[in-house]
Amino acid sequence: MFVIGSQQIQSWQPQDRAVFQAVGRSLELALERGWAAAEVEDSYRQLERSNEELKAANQELEAFAYSASHDLRTPVRHVKGFTELIRRALNSGQPEKVGRSLDVLDEAADQMTRMIDAMLELSRSTRQPLRRGDVSLAELVREARHDVHDELAGREIEWHLGALPTVPGDRATLRQVMTNSLSNAVKFTRRTAQPVIEIWMDQDAEGWTVWVRDNGAGFDPAYRAKLFGSFQRLHLQKDFEGTGIGLATVRRIILRHGGRVTAHSAAG
Repeated sequence: MFVIGSQQIQSWQPQDRAVFQAVGRSLELALERGWAAAEVEDSYRQLERSNEELKAANQELEAFAYSASHDLRTPVRHVKGFTELIRRALNSGQPEKVGRSLDVLDEAADQMTRMIDAMLELSRSTRQPLRRGDVSLAELVREARHDVHDELAGREIEWHLGALPTVPGDRATLRQVMTNSLSNAVKFTRRTAQPVIEIWMDQDAEGWTVWVRDNGAGFDPAYRAKLFGSFQRLHLQKDFEGTGIGLATVRRIILRHGGRVTAHSAAG
């Protein structure tokens, strides 16, 4: 509401009304332009976010195609090859050779199951609707530590926990982010004599940055771009098990919240 008053009693003339109406219309146009600019800026931010999600989805599709053509074919080849070995052993009257082949078949089936489950997990993190509300990251860390307790296998880890904020977001998927991040830290400190995992927060004008740091195996920074890709692994399976889907899921969830995720390390 735009009000014009006078300190003196007087009658407004038609020319006065014309001036007031012109001023009011000018203010109205200025407000409309401001609202339109705000809407354009908001649309631009949403477009940027959609582009990031589309880029991530395309990368995941490429990784899925690679995995389907390479990683999934490996256990299939094992099944086919060792089935033939079992057949030969039985035909030649050497049943004692069958046991080892059956063990390999079991492992191949387990590997395929793990990869299929990982694909489904990534799909759920993409399709699950976000129920936004206030989320205490400190509570999520406590719950995530409980989630990964079985992975400790009796090891003692030194935890350094800093103050964490309450943020707007989807509690269920952000808990998955925390669980996957801590699980990753627990796994890659397995060979560290005195493992330490730190969690803290920095704040600036743009918002919060939450850090999860460990003194584990690390990775070669030259391959950092692959770290958050689906089915991308920077360590050998015999050294550290996994499907390469945990951090890809973290990335998808953070992108859906309008955030960013990155990693810094050095080998060892």
